[in-house]
Amino acid sequence: MARLLYYIVSSLLWCFSLLPLRVHYCFARVFSFVLGKLVKYRYSTVITNISRAFPDKYTWEVSKIADEFYQYLCDMVAETLWSYTASDEQIGRLVGVEGSEEVNKILTSGKNAIVMLGHIGNWELFTGLPNLRKNFNLEMENRNLVFVYKRPESKVADMLISSIRNRHQACSVVEMKSIVRKILTEKNGGNLYFLLCDQSPDKGTSPIMVDFLHQPTYMIEGPESIARKLSLPVLYCGIVRNGRSGNIAKFKLITEDASRTEKGEVTRMFAQMLQKDIEQNPSTWLWSHRKWKRYPNKDY
Repeated sequence: MARLLYYIVSSLLWCFSLLPLRVHYCFARVFSFVLGKLVKYRYSTVITNISRAFPDKYTWEVSKIADEFYQYLCDMVAETLWSYTASDEQIGRLVGVEGSEEVNKILTSGKNAIVMLGHIGNWELFTGLPNLRKNFNLEMENRNLVFVYKRPESKVADMLISSIRNRHQACSVVEMKSIVRKILTEKNGGNLYFLLCDQSPDKGTSPIMVDFLHQPTYMIEGPESIARKLSLPVLYCGIVRNGRSGNIAKFKLITEDASRTEKGEVTRMFAQMLQKDIEQNPSTWLWSHRKWKRYPNKDY
């Protein structure tokens, strides 16, 4: 039943994705109004998160960021659906890379590296890029761009997301539970493992506490823990929007060897870099997710 539903939905998405990007943006403008003004999708969560992150902003400024966030969210979904049938070259026109010298320095040493990124900018477009050497001055093959994901509970959602991310075969996708095994079996692979690191930690884990967006915040420990145990270099990647459709990936080195850092140091540096990008582009972070559903102890 799940597979039948997947084929029906994916066929509809395939047909819809054939529309020009500008048409997708027109639909996105309508849906952003419906989502933010009529349905009010997680509106209280969005407003609360923005207000706490920017305590000095007036109410109208918070509302403006919220409105722009819903437009950005719908634009991101539109771009992702459009990319389902778009060519690699078309997707590449929406993407830029800065800090390639930091990446190439790691890659030329033959090491694998962990890349920490947050829910900012349209990271989904990076699963369908054209040749990395030719177009972005990255000394690596596309298959060495490895996106790590957490498998959703819904089988249909998992199949749909996987089909979109694997549609172009322009990168590798690996489930979170398999990342350590893949790194160990490809020790000299020169892979970049991209992990979204600003999710709210699950219960039963040992999160790392940081000062993030003016409040004590729990961050997941997995990415830093893997890098520390395997002595891997760590990079930060901030995806900054340039206009309505541009996405510039800015790479910065956090450490060349995570095993030489104190526990929590890598995650705190990541949080500082992500916060700076959010403050410069406040509407393009995923304000609708419940980042602060687990609160640190009062004695923070």
